[in-house]
Amino acid sequence: MNQNSAITKRTLVATSIILTLIIIFCGLMSLIVLSDPAIKYSQVLTNAATAMRSSYSEELNWSDIFRSAIQAMINELDPFSGYVDHEQLTQFEEELSGGYYGIGISVIPHDSGLLILDVREGSPAAVAGLLTGDIIVKADTISLAGMNVVEAVRLIKGEENTVFNAAIYRPATEDTFQFEIVRNRIDFLHIPFAGFTPDSAVYVRLLDFNAGAADDFKNALDTLTANDTKKIKGIIIDLRGNPGGLFLEAEKLAEIFLNEGEFIVGTSGRSRWNEETSVSKKNGDYSRFPLAVIVDNGSASAAEIVAGALKYSGRAVLVGDTTFGKGLVQGFVRLPDGDGLRLTISRYYFEGHRFINPLDSAAKVHGIGLPPDIYYSFIEESPFYLQLERELILLRFAHKYQEEIILSSNTEVELDKWINELKKFAYENEFSYKSELTKTTEWLVIDSDTPKIKRLAERALETAKSMDENLFQKHADFLWMRLRQIAYERKFGTYRAYKDVIVSEYGPIKTAAGALFKKDSL
Repeated sequence: MNQNSAITKRTLVATSIILTLIIIFCGLMSLIVLSDPAIKYSQVLTNAATAMRSSYSEELNWSDIFRSAIQAMINELDPFSGYVDHEQLTQFEEELSGGYYGIGISVIPHDSGLLILDVREGSPAAVAGLLTGDIIVKADTISLAGMNVVEAVRLIKGEENTVFNAAIYRPATEDTFQFEIVRNRIDFLHIPFAGFTPDSAVYVRLLDFNAGAADDFKNALDTLTANDTKKIKGIIIDLRGNPGGLFLEAEKLAEIFLNEGEFIVGTSGRSRWNEETSVSKKNGDYSRFPLAVIVDNGSASAAEIVAGALKYSGRAVLVGDTTFGKGLVQGFVRLPDGDGLRLTISRYYFEGHRFINPLDSAAKVHGIGLPPDIYYSFIEESPFYLQLERELILLRFAHKYQEEIILSSNTEVELDKWINELKKFAYENEFSYKSELTKTTEWLVIDSDTPKIKRLAERALETAKSMDENLFQKHADFLWMRLRQIAYERKFGTYRAYKDVIVSEYGPIKTAAGALFKKDSL
């Protein structure tokens, strides 16, 4: 009996201890739950949903309600976080795979459908005979006029080996054609051109940092250095308008130019446990060459990682304009319904803890950006030029006079004649540009209180209008280069346009090449 009593006591003590621990654990869990705002407010949302279900008089679309609730929460975060639907996630997965299934064209909206801006060389569209400047007016039997561009592009993409039936209007001949185009895999074109400048520098144009970009870049360099006997005087990387892409691609590309142990980039999250640094694991194959990187306001994210890593390691000189300023890293979370969230998870920094986005700056559209070592003013960012492009003046003119433009490239150019023809064509097609100075002086003429001030304002307005009209002549060399680029692309393809026109004549490339040979600029 005593033995049984002892066992019973031990059992009671053990049970009491276990119960006490359970109570303490439950208490701690309650404290954690109460102190965690995510858990606390999710319960509030649940209570609100329960009240709506039991008391609201109409039927509820719960999918739309909760999607709106998530979107409202996302709106309180930074501009780069967002709700991602299933189709957007599919597109992101395509980027990770390095390609998609389609016909190989780039398009923009047009009143009649979709205007083709570029036809990928060797693509199904090119084989079928589509040209830049063509307008897709129907996809199968569906009219694309007035359709949202995202919906229209969805009709063009599709499964491999399926047929896309297109009705194409060709403005140059005013004809309409029917095409049957078999969809195929289109690998992303990371590098439209890699070659030599006239002064023996390697020039590589890189459009993005999607999957495979770093390998394509390295292969391009290897091919050029293996097959050309010229002495390479340096390397120019053109990252203009490059929106970035995958973080790992940027690290991989930067490592090509750095020595073992050199700092590439660090990331800093909300917790110290999220701190990570990346350094070069080996001596890069091209770490001994002088290096210049061309950047502009459109160079962002992964493009800035490469530019910043090479700048602050002392490897490269930056040529162009201040970069976009996106020093934030995003991650994707998939939700049970197939949609997902894109969330900013950290900030990145360069050698010396230089951040593009300072602490608590995620709510801003962008940070401070990377300043260039050599500033270059891009004509293509001017309001005058942007309006010419938006109204398709250059594209239409180059297509209309394509053969004459190409022939003129091989003769002594009558530049004034061509620019005057372009100007005449623009005005005939209702092009009308007004600078801010012209708009201001027009307002002054209308608002003048006295005859004297009105006369002065009218004189100023005449000067302003004359300056606007003179912009064609002021930018004549660049406009002529652009017209030739468009004509060459349409007839011979992108590679020839770069080789025969852009690399030898484009200002930023010439500036970058000059910087390679100035030791004090590196």
